[in-house]
Amino acid sequence: MKTLFMTLNSKYIHSNLAIHSISKYIKRYCTHYDALHDDVLVKEYTINQSQDDILRELIEIDADVIVCSSYIWNIEALIILFSNYRKLNHNSYIIFGGPEVSYDAKDKLEKQAFLDMIAMGEGERTITQVLDLIYEQFKNSNPRNALTANFSHVSGVAYRAGDLISVNSKRIPIEPLDEIPFVYDDFTPFENRILYYESSRGCPYSCSYCLSAAEKGVRFYSLERVFNDLNVFLEKKVSQVKFVDRTFNVDKEHALSILRYLIEHDNGITNFHFEMTATLFDEDYFKLLLNAREGLFQFEIGVQSTYKETMIAINRPIAFDKLKINCMRLLKMGNIHIHLDLIAGLPHEGYERFLRSFDDVFEMNPHALQLGFLKILKGTPIMATQEKHGYEFRKQTPYEVLYNRYIRFEDLTKLKNLETVLEYYYNSGKFKHSIQYLLKTEKGTPSDFFLKLCDYFKAHDLMYIAHSTANLYDILYEFYQENYENHALFNDLLKFDYYYAHMKGLRPFFVMSEIPQFNTRRLHYLKALEHQELINPFYVGMQSKQILKTVEFITLNYDIIALIQSQYEFIEAKLNVVLFDYQRANHAIEPSKYFKVELPVI
Repeated sequence: MKTLFMTLNSKYIHSNLAIHSISKYIKRYCTHYDALHDDVLVKEYTINQSQDDILRELIEIDADVIVCSSYIWNIEALIILFSNYRKLNHNSYIIFGGPEVSYDAKDKLEKQAFLDMIAMGEGERTITQVLDLIYEQFKNSNPRNALTANFSHVSGVAYRAGDLISVNSKRIPIEPLDEIPFVYDDFTPFENRILYYESSRGCPYSCSYCLSAAEKGVRFYSLERVFNDLNVFLEKKVSQVKFVDRTFNVDKEHALSILRYLIEHDNGITNFHFEMTATLFDEDYFKLLLNAREGLFQFEIGVQSTYKETMIAINRPIAFDKLKINCMRLLKMGNIHIHLDLIAGLPHEGYERFLRSFDDVFEMNPHALQLGFLKILKGTPIMATQEKHGYEFRKQTPYEVLYNRYIRFEDLTKLKNLETVLEYYYNSGKFKHSIQYLLKTEKGTPSDFFLKLCDYFKAHDLMYIAHSTANLYDILYEFYQENYENHALFNDLLKFDYYYAHMKGLRPFFVMSEIPQFNTRRLHYLKALEHQELINPFYVGMQSKQILKTVEFITLNYDIIALIQSQYEFIEAKLNVVLFDYQRANHAIEPSKYFKVELPVI
């Protein structure tokens, strides 16, 4: 019996932890796995691939059972794909699982004739039990006879039984989690993809907009199991592991133990990403995190809003004052990438109040500030309050809010535009110092500045077209020329940021000041042992031409480093040379390290 686990990811670099976890689980626990294992396949496609190409491959595979993982980003594409698949293949038994079908399983089965079953909630035990039952049918005939199989005692499924649809009781969550096998016994399927890992399931909070609100309690893998798993990543020296725990630091002992293990066993390469609740940090966390290598950790922290009434309405009464203090301490440490989130469209928060939330969070100067837009998801408590708050939202994925009684569609559009320029010029990290200087020059609030930049984009028909990163430097230069003075200084700032961001080539507006024998003097500078040690101990003993492959020298007419160090107060016109080192930079925090250098006289 050929079984296919498949999904459509939103990007090629993503991987689907669920289908890999379930496929590993059946290998260990499925009664009939010895008869199945040669024909258990896992396939990951993307929503950007040709549907025809995927359909042809699925027909060629001709699986007896297809288990598909569905989410908000792929459900519509999956419905089209398998509606066509069913026209060509009448025998495959098709099972959908995942959050996009778990909360309206009966409705999905009624509307989608190609579907045979929906697995609701955790899939490991459910799919294992279902495959065992289907295999019993398959031994004597084809898997379509599973339509008459008795699934009545299988919890966690909704299924088609003749002309009837049955929805069974919920399945009890897996406990202990250690019974779930480690996914990454072979890294081949994950080459050039993000690796996802979980050390817990569930969430302690009940935020009204989140599917986790339907679950109660948090379950943890044992620390012994987690340490063994993490050691595999560390020995393999993978570039990044993203923890999918909903709130990683909900249990202090669990979180501190894992963070301590990663600090003590740091391989100097692997980076770990976590979703954290900032108000849970205390002195024990800060003391430990001071010892972390720069770039070892990335923390994503959901702020959502700084308006107390909004936070109460979404059942997330987190004190912003404490959150801000803890985030500022983390940022001041300088060794952890801090990513903060806001959500537009929440109850009680209108346009002007959201801009205050934006300014409150932006003033912390996080490495990234992500603007999200509220989605009204099936199975969330906020769905039941849509009339109370006047919500209108898209009935198709991603179910995003169009307006409510507090914010108009036109204002959400302005925030969408704000999100666009914020991604270009702030979150990219490629305009770090130019933007900080502009914010200092503007004197207004951060939102004032970014909305002004939005107006420029709209006035010049730039908002709704794609831009290369290099072109964004040109646009910002033209924006500055149109709105501000001291063009020569800003030219140098943009030039500094361009090479700081490890961009290649030149921009037309760069002023390239000549220094006699520049190339020869660069090589002489890099040849000196004391300079090699200053820039990067990695370079000690290397040939100058070899070092030049990962450093860049530029000339500037203003002392930009002094300007940065003075918080953009001290401006001095002075010919100087800056060296950027790209080898030792941690790209999660800084794309390069920079030094002001004195070239030797020859």
